[in-house]
Amino acid sequence: MIRLVYLGVVSSFLVFNVASGQESEAQLEERLGKLTEQIVSYQRCRIDSDCRENSFCFDNDNNRIGLCKCQAGYELLLRNRTYYTCLKFAAYGENCQISEQCIETLGSMAKCDRVCGCAEGTQRYPWDGRCHGITLLDDFCRTDANCVLEDGSYAYCTDGQCTCNIGLTPSLDKKHCIIVRNLAENCTNDEQCSFIGNSVCREVCRCSVGFVVNRNRTACLKAATYFFDSCEENAQCSEFLTDSICNNGNCTCQNDYHGYETKCVKSARIGQACTDTAQCIPSPQFQTIADCIEGVCQCHPGVHDDRIGCNHGIKNSVKIFILVFCIYNLLFL
Repeated sequence: MIRLVYLGVVSSFLVFNVASGQESEAQLEERLGKLTEQIVSYQRCRIDSDCRENSFCFDNDNNRIGLCKCQAGYELLLRNRTYYTCLKFAAYGENCQISEQCIETLGSMAKCDRVCGCAEGTQRYPWDGRCHGITLLDDFCRTDANCVLEDGSYAYCTDGQCTCNIGLTPSLDKKHCIIVRNLAENCTNDEQCSFIGNSVCREVCRCSVGFVVNRNRTACLKAATYFFDSCEENAQCSEFLTDSICNNGNCTCQNDYHGYETKCVKSARIGQACTDTAQCIPSPQFQTIADCIEGVCQCHPGVHDDRIGCNHGIKNSVKIFILVFCIYNLLFL
């Protein structure tokens, strides 16, 4: 009889709990356990004031026990099962404590290093302001969707590599595709001219200083700065060496001319007519030996140098001495 009364009381209590909306401890644990699958703390609550700053009591309807959850725009930082903090989401360059503050605004590749930024190997793309893995042209790909470039444009996935469309070429850093420009064509930056080595953009693509365009206008060749420098075309020689030509792969002067400093001058021998000292000597170091005097190339008095023909005086003296010696022998011996 007593047992029946006890069972009746217990049954009545359970019916009352269900009817009144209250939960058993087991039901409470099960419900709260499911809540923790969401971004909530472990702190139980009945009303919002039970929770910490920037959080509220979640799933506490009908006077049930709930769990504290951060407000929208805040990230939960669990210190332990009894303490939590709600941190405000942070944008690129803003102060942060954990990477989760940055991920909401910058994506899963964001990282907190005192301020929000992108993790190593990723970069922030301007087209959506989020961090993405760096896609470089020539990188491996499966579809065009794998080839999103820095400016938000798409390259093409061809034979497993990200490539530019026809008429475009990879930039030097391989981060975007650029329009290919030829020499003398309009341009806006040096990269557009980079398809041609040693060229720059100066409103149009042109050769850099120290280089000249070849006859086909398809390449920039290095200009010669000294006589006998190697060459392929005359333009390489005449850029800095006036009137010089490319002969057998070297910069020289035409026949009857010689190089003097940075120009070709007409050659004149000792005793021949001249208009400038450079015609009489091969280089400035010979200025103390010969000169153009009164329109004639002449050796300086008393100076002898076989290299430019200033030895006639010695030879003539020897000839006269031999002639006199022979005459003396005929007359007196």
